[in-house]
Amino acid sequence: MTNPEKNGTIIVCIDTTNASEVALRYTCYKAKAAGLNLQILAVMEASHKNLLFGARAIGNEKRQQLEKHLDSLIKNICQTAEITPKVSIREGDIFIEITRELKFTPDCRMLVFGKSHNSLSDNTVLPKIVGKIGGKINVPIMIIPENLSSEFLQQLI
Repeated sequence: MTNPEKNGTIIVCIDTTNASEVALRYTCYKAKAAGLNLQILAVMEASHKNLLFGARAIGNEKRQQLEKHLDSLIKNICQTAEITPKVSIREGDIFIEITRELKFTPDCRMLVFGKSHNSLSDNTVLPKIVGKIGGKINVPIMIIPENLSSEFLQQLI
């Protein structure tokens, strides 16, 4: 889990895109170099609220897929960087859940998002997220484009 000797936490918001993998890689490098804890936040938006009987099954399946993806990311990226992250999976509105996570992490030093270079939805959703939560938080927001190499990410640190 987290190391109490470290002074702060970086939260990286993860989904199942390649952009999230690059953002996690950057965040691992940054956390290790700065001596900070790493926290992974994944928010599952409830997209099947109107299905009374199927909503729970669909939600459980989505959660299992997300957990499998996170396990793979942790193994391939975090363990390679010798970082042990704390993982938080939340379900609900992405804006509300990010804000809540920040309230429960008062030592947060930075919030990191990945940015896809070819996703139209990412190009509209990410600015809305940053715009909506930007006025409600007091930590820097870092947006990492997905087309950056590991070598370049290390040079940023």
